[in-house]
Amino acid sequence: MRPQIPLVMVKGAYDSVGGPESLLHVIAESIDRNRFPPLLALLARPRETLPRILADLAEQMPSERLDWHGLAAAPLTAKYLAALLADRPGAILHTNDMRSNLLGWMIRRVRRVPWIAHVHGWLGNTHSGRHRLYEEVDRRLVPGADLVLVGSNAMAEEVSRAGARRVGIVTNGVAADDPAAYAEQGATIRDAVAPSGGLVVGVLGRLHPGKGQALLIEAVARLRAQGLDVTALVVGDGPADAQYRELAANLGMAEHVHFAGLVPEVRPWLAAMDMLCIPSLKDSMPMTAMEAMSIAVPVIASRVGELPVAIEHGVSGLIVEVGSVPSLVAAIGRLAGSPEERVRFGQAGRRRLIQHYSPNAMMRQLEGFCEELAREAERGT
Repeated sequence: MRPQIPLVMVKGAYDSVGGPESLLHVIAESIDRNRFPPLLALLARPRETLPRILADLAEQMPSERLDWHGLAAAPLTAKYLAALLADRPGAILHTNDMRSNLLGWMIRRVRRVPWIAHVHGWLGNTHSGRHRLYEEVDRRLVPGADLVLVGSNAMAEEVSRAGARRVGIVTNGVAADDPAAYAEQGATIRDAVAPSGGLVVGVLGRLHPGKGQALLIEAVARLRAQGLDVTALVVGDGPADAQYRELAANLGMAEHVHFAGLVPEVRPWLAAMDMLCIPSLKDSMPMTAMEAMSIAVPVIASRVGELPVAIEHGVSGLIVEVGSVPSLVAAIGRLAGSPEERVRFGQAGRRRLIQHYSPNAMMRQLEGFCEELAREAERGT
């Protein structure tokens, strides 16, 4: 019988939800717990309420809450995390954001623990203020890891340029679902956000300039000016929320842009959409594309990261130029005028997900990297 390899996953309890949380959800559901007994360590400020998805994850697998008192007190938090690792001989440390990467970097200064830093995407110059500073810090931390995991070839090149010694790709995976299971909920949401019965074009994810939600709002404004009855459904929260609401108001679109905020389950909201747009200015391989494909929602995505590989232009969706409102307007207009094409693209996307982006495929990749690091640690290499 092969020895167990404990997997200690660390994540900060930020007030927004994105790719790292979605990936951890897939791990919770699909990991071989006999071979890789998991522990989820959540970094949260004292008395801070965990985001719903992290609270749910903490119920799905063994978890520990580590008090986070800010960067200045990070060495103390690193000490507590090191104790968790010491209680699990042969453990692999798997970090998922800047806070946890900082702890990994600190622990490796004093203790030999195999460390995987999972980078879910850097937003570069689309960041501003302290978030841009945090990302710059992250770029300096991840070269200290034994292995940096990313979701696309484009991101692999970026972390290599940042100095990562060893890079691996783990392709995001999402289980295919039954679209009919969400049809009734989707119809209810649709009636609420678009009572006129017009087209619903959605965007899902963290509200951040790098994700390009502003482009969709502008595109929908142009389409409405052309006479198309269309509503933008914006699902998610983040630092650009007020900015996007102001943009919608300034464009006279306040009644035609619905801000849903953070939702506990995305698929009913996806089911309410005629199409999902991913107008990112910079991205890797967002889970949102996979989630839409899982229930046969057609996807329009910008030409960034691995999206042009996952979304076959003209077969399972449409690819638009980065930062181009006219390109987005043309793609939405094309699908708006062809319900048959929307159905065909959605079905083709679901088939492609099943063939190439399953949770089992993702987990075998991750588990393979863990086994590789465990063998190297045992040999002392």
